[in-house]
Amino acid sequence: MLDIARRAINASSYEELQRTYQEDWNIEISDDHIRRITNYVGQMIYEDDCARRDIALQHLKLLEMTPERPKSGNQHVLYIEMDGAMFNTRRKENNSTWKENKLGLVFSSKHLITYRNKKGEDVKRIGKREYVSYVGDSDTFLQFLYSVAYRNGIEEHGRIVIISDGARWIKNFKDVYCKGLDVVHILDYSHAKENIYKFANAFVRGKNARKAWAEKLCNLLKDGRTDEALAMTEPFQDKKQPGIPNIYTYLKNNKDCIDYPSYVAAGYFIGSGAIESGNKSTMQERLKLPGMRWDINSAQYVLSAKMKYDSGKWCSDVVPLLFKKLGLKH
Repeated sequence: MLDIARRAINASSYEELQRTYQEDWNIEISDDHIRRITNYVGQMIYEDDCARRDIALQHLKLLEMTPERPKSGNQHVLYIEMDGAMFNTRRKENNSTWKENKLGLVFSSKHLITYRNKKGEDVKRIGKREYVSYVGDSDTFLQFLYSVAYRNGIEEHGRIVIISDGARWIKNFKDVYCKGLDVVHILDYSHAKENIYKFANAFVRGKNARKAWAEKLCNLLKDGRTDEALAMTEPFQDKKQPGIPNIYTYLKNNKDCIDYPSYVAAGYFIGSGAIESGNKSTMQERLKLPGMRWDINSAQYVLSAKMKYDSGKWCSDVVPLLFKKLGLKH
């Protein structure tokens, strides 16, 4: 069961895994049976995640009853990133079968590995990380995310750095789950740059002019000249188009999250490349292949299992959990 589930969450399809068992090992197992086993293991993991979440929320309630949340003297930083991505389902809601999966990522600065690339630049690589995924509303997702942050020692780190694309539901995490903690919220520079160029392409006339306008605005942000950036975008504050955020409102609402020079000086990441690549490897490469349409529960179970595998917790969490559930010694 463990072998089937582990292979199924990393295969491109259940049918492909069925062929692999047949052609490589001469084992006959139907794709439907593979699906049922994967759902069984994934549901078990999801239910265990729910139990962990409830414990974390109980802990949070106890903290709220104390006069002041204890502060850590630890100098390490806990990074928390979150993002959403759509996949196709079999259920139609609001005239669409597309559903958003919310992905969270937590890692500590103590697990960063620094090395020098061919250009002689120091590059940081994340040596250990933990993902969490939820197909549903943002409030429940944030509960699961806090559970993972709690498991990774959110109160034992001297500072919490949240990197996001500026979505309103993401800001709720800081307000609800990080009260009393030293938190820095950073608007992902890559997202900001992408939105600037989208806005310029829509509302600035002339190919050369729009490119120059966007480059200047990006440089102002990166140099920390926020007031100049806002002044530059203020004449466009009434410009609107579906799917493109008004850049003046976007920057104004995130003014306290775009002090990029100070973030760089402190050694923080200013981009959410880790969660972007995670979205691709943990969700899109499994759930978003051509022709795929998912039952929402099945998608959640596959994702719950894949989060454990991609977090390096398959042997430590999943294996003993299944043995315990089946009443077997491990």
